[in-house]
Parts: sequence; structure tokens; C-alpha cells
Amino acid sequence: MKTKIIAELGINHQGNIELAKKMITEASQCGVDYIKGQKRNPRQCLTEEQYNKPYDSNNSFSFGGTYGEHKEALEFSKDQWNDLFLYAKSLGLKSFNTVFDIDSANEMEELNQDIYKFGSGDSSNHDLIKHVMTFGKPIIISTGMSTMEEVEETMSILKEHNNKVIIMQCTSNYPCNEEDVNLNVLHLYKEKFPWAEIGLSGHFMSDDGGVESGAVAIGATWLERHFTLDRTLRGTDQSASVEPAGLKNIVTAVRNVGKALGNSTKLVLKCEEASRIKYKS
Repeated sequence: MKTKIIAELGINHQGNIELAKKMITEASQCGVDYIKGQKRNPRQCLTEEQYNKPYDSNNSFSFGGTYGEHKEALEFSKDQWNDLFLYAKSLGLKSFNTVFDIDSANEMEELNQDIYKFGSGDSSNHDLIKHVMTFGKPIIISTGMSTMEEVEETMSILKEHNNKVIIMQCTSNYPCNEEDVNLNVLHLYKEKFPWAEIGLSGHFMSDDGGVESGAVAIGATWLERHFTLDRTLRGTDQSASVEPAGLKNIVTAVRNVGKALGNSTKLVLKCEEASRIKYKS
């Protein structure tokens, strides 16, 4: 099975539609299968205290406003996402969004989004998960910051889903060190949830494709990396993202390991026949 590779735009587009299109163009040239964004209604996702908290960080896009206003400045409307989805399609890419609240999920369903993802922060948001399950679409869930008990509780709900479920190992540190990626959790997920596909959502610094290749060798069929045009751009997610050269490295490595895995049948390959005649006594 060909591994699906997702370039996560996140909020690295800075709320700028033209920058988002440039990112989609670059991701397409890197050879990914999907681009993904994030759709949220900050009024629903944040408490009143969180929304009204002053946010004067160098990464703020609300220019001295509150944290909620900063998050709203980074949001695209449903119509803007429709434009971006159509643009991605014109480049041969599929696209979807992580949804953070029921209103955002409903808006993406109005656009007939094909897949839904829940970030690690919502991996135990069972009301939202159950709502999206009613759409009957494939669901991806990241499991950073989660205990195994929490993962099992959520997966027991998703086991009743009438479409594909993908569970992703994830470490919620931005960026995280490679020694904290913990790929071996994928073995556990394969054992515990044989009815689901497994994947990796990464926020680590390396961009040579080595970690992703290891995940594919374990059995990951979905990979996600946060993507940016420039790690030094303004924004909290930029430093945990890969630039175009790195994303291309990852795609190349993953495609190569996918070819090299072959199958589990041991036999004399056609390419070996001449060597067998020459060297096998």
C-alpha cells in the first residue's frame, strides 16, 4: 500500500491566502499526496479567559490584541478554504482540514471534505469525534499528550465508525527531539488496534526522511509533517516545520523505502537468475 504523505499548512500561512497558495504550489512540487490546514472557531475553542488574554508576543498577528483575536487573524473562511481546496485540486493534490469544533466541522462538511482529522488536543473530545463520525468519512486522530488509557477509550468509540480510522503516533512538543518521537509505539498500536491503519505526525527537526522511513518500515501508511516556506518566518509553528527541500527529501526517502519493502515472499527474483546460474553451485 502506498504511504500517503500530508503537508500540514497549519497556521504557517499567517492568514494570507496568497502565501497559502504558494505553500500549496511548493508542496505539490515536492510530491506529497495531500495538503491539510486547520479550521477553528476561536470563540468555541477558547474559554472567555483564554480568548481575552492579552497577547503581545512577537508571533502575534492581532497587533497588540487578545489571544483570541490573534487566532481569528489566522483563520480562513469557508469560502476561502473552498478556493484553496480547488487550487490544490488543480495541482493534483487532495486536501482537508483538521477541525477543532462542531461549527467548523459542519462548514467543512458543506464543502464535502473527504477526510477529517483531530489534533492531539482533541483526541479525547468525544462529543466532537462522535459528531464527525456521523459524516461517514475516514478519520485520522493524533495521540500526542495522551495516556494509553485515553487512547483506548477514544479508539473504542472509533471502532464503531463505519469508515476507515487512522491512528497516528505524535509527540506534542514543537519542535521535539528525535529521541522523543518513539516510533515503537506504532508496534503497540498495530497490536492493540489491528482494525485501524497507523501513521506518524511529526514535529521534529530532521528532514532527511530517516524517521519517516522507519515509520513506514513498521507499517505506517500515513505520514504528516508541518510545512513552511521558511522556518524563520513569523509564527509559533514555523520552527517545528520542514521547508520545501526537506519535504522533498522526505517524500523521496519514503517512496524509496516503500519500493524496497517489497513483499514477504522469499523467492528467486528475475533479476537474480543470471547471478544464480553464475554463482550458485
